[in-house]
Amino acid sequence: MSEQYGLKTVGRAFALLRVVAQAGAPVTLSEVSAASGLGTTIAFRFLRTLEAEGYLRRDAHKRYTLAQGEAGELGLAAGMALLDRVAQAGGRGVTVAELTAVAGQSEGQVLRALTTLRAASAVDFDAQSERWIVASAMIRFLRPLMNDHALTRLIRPMMAELAASYAETVSWFVPAGWDQVVAEVVPSPHPVRYVLEVGSRYASYAGAGGKAQLAAMPEAVVAAWLTTLEPVQQTDFVVDPAQLGRELREIRERGFAMSANERVAGAASAASAVIGPAGSFLGVVSVMMPEYRSSPALLAQIGADISARSARLFGHAQSEETGASY
Repeated sequence: MSEQYGLKTVGRAFALLRVVAQAGAPVTLSEVSAASGLGTTIAFRFLRTLEAEGYLRRDAHKRYTLAQGEAGELGLAAGMALLDRVAQAGGRGVTVAELTAVAGQSEGQVLRALTTLRAASAVDFDAQSERWIVASAMIRFLRPLMNDHALTRLIRPMMAELAASYAETVSWFVPAGWDQVVAEVVPSPHPVRYVLEVGSRYASYAGAGGKAQLAAMPEAVVAAWLTTLEPVQQTDFVVDPAQLGRELREIRERGFAMSANERVAGAASAASAVIGPAGSFLGVVSVMMPEYRSSPALLAQIGADISARSARLFGHAQSEETGASY
């Protein structure tokens, strides 16, 4: 390609961008062709190239608008909507193609936005599955709030009491859609222990902490979710959605959950939800230990203790939706 021809091609591309930008409303191929003086076929080729590169958007009615931001980057609102869609995908993650299909943006725009979010440690990319997930580092935005939050100030003394009573790791989980994030940890004093990292995100279908969260959520909603669940195996433990549904009913009746080798190999735990005013679900407190230091009787004792302590924080509130009291 000669330099003169290349410059002419670039000039046409800018001319088309100018036509779309100055239109003030979405425009069709015919309108762009007429305004630019280019034939329909040539104009179409330019428009499709500019769309693929993220400079233009085409809606369901095949009308074109200028993409948001410099060089087609997404604006703040669209970028936050994209981040929200990644968050909703949970631990399973989401592909660029899936995001493009629902975001109304070009694949190039979505990928550039994800790259920007990754540089800011807001999302992570799993090269093996080629899926994007919300980064655990996002907890940094909530950390200052959690440090001063009245709820956290209520939870911390209870966590300290549990740690003193059982000398095992105590964790505070907050909900993140169908997942949960570790918001606070009191490590066990034992040299052999399990300590979850603050900011770590876990699926709710495994582990005492996750099951305590599901049991505190509306039963009908959880039951519908379980019918579509495709769990990812984390240890030798295999999640059976039907069995999990039955176990959740037992957890609602007794007020706490127990597990062994479900979320972390070699670990056992007991957990209970913290129910706030008007039956609102606030989070989960869990006590975790190596399995060899646990027993079903000890886990049941700890679970009942967490449940009782949690209930005293706000009184014995009962959730009308779940029918369970904690």
